[in-house]
Amino acid sequence: MTKTFTTQDGSPAPAVRRTTWRARAFVLGGLALAAVYTAVALVLDAHEDHIGPLWMAAIAWTVVASVAGALWRGFRHRDWSAFSGYELPETDGEVHEWALSTGPYSWLREMEDELLHDDNHLR
Repeated sequence: MTKTFTTQDGSPAPAVRRTTWRARAFVLGGLALAAVYTAVALVLDAHEDHIGPLWMAAIAWTVVASVAGALWRGFRHRDWSAFSGYELPETDGEVHEWALSTGPYSWLREMEDELLHDDNHLR
């Protein structure tokens, strides 16, 4: 079952291209290589001093490659869906709650205040 997306003016949006296995391999390849290298280094009992920086480089590669892939799809195929899937709340006070992540969890805070600061339940 497919859903037709529309643009802001109501016209149907162009079809979104799905990511290919090559694009996923390009993004996740650094993590896969770091995992294989870590396993081999631990099995061979090699020096493990450089495994931490290797994982940091692999994570940085993943972030940079995913942003580069999204920009490539945007410039090459005019598919900016990676950057347009999020919508900020209206400006009627919800932005402050959204930015501080207190809106969805305010009920939990009130419940904790009632349970933790109420001494009547101990009697």
